[in-house]
Amino acid sequence: MEKRQRSAAFRSGRKMKFETLYLLVRVMVHTDHARRVDVVSEVEAESRVSMSDTANVNILETEILLSRVHNQNVHRLASAEII
Repeated sequence: MEKRQRSAAFRSGRKMKFETLYLLVRVMVHTDHARRVDVVSEVEAESRVSMSDTANVNILETEILLSRVHNQNVHRLASAEII
C-alpha cells in the first residue's frame, strides 16, 4: 500500500477493511478476428483495466480474470448421459 494511502487511513482513526470485489464488465468490440476465442484471448492478454480511488476507497490491485472459452475438442455428455 502506498504511503499516501496508509497515512490517510491512519489519520481518519478508522480501521480499514480489506475486501475483494468482482465486477462484471461489458465490452463491445470491433474486430478482424473470425473466431470469438481469438478476440477473448487477445483482450485478456493485451488489455489494461484502470480504476481510480474514491474518497473512501483505495484501489489496491486490479486484474483481468481469464475466462473459460468453449473447447470444441472436449467431449460433452448429453443430458441423458449424465449420472
